[in-house]
Amino acid sequence: MKWLKSILVGVFGSLVMFLLMMLGIHGTGIAPFNLPPSAAFLEQLGLNTGPLPLLVHFGYGATWSLVLVGLYGSDANVRRGIYLATGLWAFMMLVYSPLIGWGVFGIGGSGHTLAASDPLHLGSTAKYVVATLLLHLVYGSIIGGLNPAWIQSEKSSTRSTA
Repeated sequence: MKWLKSILVGVFGSLVMFLLMMLGIHGTGIAPFNLPPSAAFLEQLGLNTGPLPLLVHFGYGATWSLVLVGLYGSDANVRRGIYLATGLWAFMMLVYSPLIGWGVFGIGGSGHTLAASDPLHLGSTAKYVVATLLLHLVYGSIIGGLNPAWIQSEKSSTRSTA
């Protein structure tokens, strides 16, 4: 049951990230990109169709929540969640960002030269780096905080019924 709970925690963390990104893109306009990075990556590959970007985003979030629980179990905590999320962010900056055309850490990519209305346009490098880091820290805090709480509650309920 802890694995299912971990998947749900990862999906929840991904949902919070997604909602914050949508608020930044469509609500406030402060996001430095027009598409969430998962959708932009698929756009670059010509695969940004239907629900696929959401499935990738939520699947990725669920998978890394499982990895956190697999590595640490009930010893997972917010600090470890944040460390994992920071590593994921660094991987995004070094691998996914250049593949999208946004450059390493948003520097030097072709996304800066595209029209502001282009789906793969990237605005301010500083905004991109800071916004994506903050989103990852939120995700890491969620998975690092909720996973061990649910695992502990599962252990407590197992002991009380035994």
